[in-house]
Amino acid sequence: MIIDINNQDRATIKTLHPTKKAAAQAYIFSQEQRNTVKRLIKHGFLPHHTSVARGKATPKKFSLEKYRGRFGKGFKMISFSPFSPDFNHCTYFTIA
Repeated sequence: MIIDINNQDRATIKTLHPTKKAAAQAYIFSQEQRNTVKRLIKHGFLPHHTSVARGKATPKKFSLEKYRGRFGKGFKMISFSPFSPDFNHCTYFTIA
């Protein structure tokens, strides 16, 4: 199955390494967040994968942090998890 990373018009962020578990799929809650995802992809930072991490975020506000680690260099988008108030979704955008 070929995934079109450039098409981010769905409710969840498409990643290069998708998971079948719904709890580890990051949702797009605002047009601002969708535009940020598209802008990162346009600049060559592809969504590598999404993980679940401790923390508190709201559906209205996501954050973007620089990332340098095991999966390369890029950005980490921290967004709200609708499954638990104590956890966030972290989507890693790494340079292709």
